[in-house]
Amino acid sequence: MKQQIEEILTKYVDTYGFVSTIEYQETRSSLHKDDMYDEYSFLDEYKTIITLGLSYPSESLKWGKKGTGLLSKYSYGTDYHKVFSEKLDSVTKELNKLEIKTHSSVDTYKIDERWASHLAHMGFLGRNQFLINKTYGGYLYLATILIDQDIDKNIQLLDTCGTCTKCVDACPTNALDGEFIRERCISETTQSKKIFNKDEISQLKTMVYGCDICQKVCPKNNGINYTHNTEFLPTGIESVNLIDVLKMSNREYMDIYRNNASSWKGATLIKRNALCLLGNQKVYEAVDEIKKSLEKYKDVLWYNNVALEVLKMLERK
Repeated sequence: MKQQIEEILTKYVDTYGFVSTIEYQETRSSLHKDDMYDEYSFLDEYKTIITLGLSYPSESLKWGKKGTGLLSKYSYGTDYHKVFSEKLDSVTKELNKLEIKTHSSVDTYKIDERWASHLAHMGFLGRNQFLINKTYGGYLYLATILIDQDIDKNIQLLDTCGTCTKCVDACPTNALDGEFIRERCISETTQSKKIFNKDEISQLKTMVYGCDICQKVCPKNNGINYTHNTEFLPTGIESVNLIDVLKMSNREYMDIYRNNASSWKGATLIKRNALCLLGNQKVYEAVDEIKKSLEKYKDVLWYNNVALEVLKMLERK
């Protein structure tokens, strides 16, 4: 059975692993995180978690000029949720033909994908919280499939960060000091619908969505750049004109970014982030458009707060 499953997985993904649902539950419970993954009753019908990885390119676009912002490289090209979901559908159809009961998910279910992938020996968890694979480094999208069969894991010696602290030292907000402090992470900040304080506004200078710093400095990523999954190559929309995006209606925004991973929380969030970049880049010609957006989003407090603060920055010249 295991050989048949592996033959199926090899056709669709770059790397995979197996871990028992019991091991996952016992070890994850012992972490005492009390978080969104701290509930396990959904595992009762299944015996094994299959963890899967798709690689994406590591090369970053260079920030071009004042008035623009970049998307993080994990959101280049087509939304990985869409790409991975299609592959999961293909895998589960073949597994179902073997009379295997399945439940698949990518970044939307109750499974801590990174922890499960680490337990499945698909890689080790780095200090930057990324799963780091020996072949693809930290440039992996993750997904899982639950199955009702017992499958032994593939044991391999896992690497570690050793004494390296480059990601910890490079993080400008100290989000990796001692442990991962989610509320300090710039990537998390860009995805949060919350009122920004002045420090959070000051953090967004060239990246309008996400953050790539800890990935760029990680020695385990040196020399790694796999481009065979062409869906994840940049398409030209990853460099964002900040004033243009402020002018867009929600429909215009979605016409361009619907299939991009950065769109999942909507246009208003990206526009809020764009405000921060406009202020930090001192794009004074954006003042009129920012004022118009204040009226448009007058009921969105987490947007208006940033807009007013950025206006102060630009009108202070």
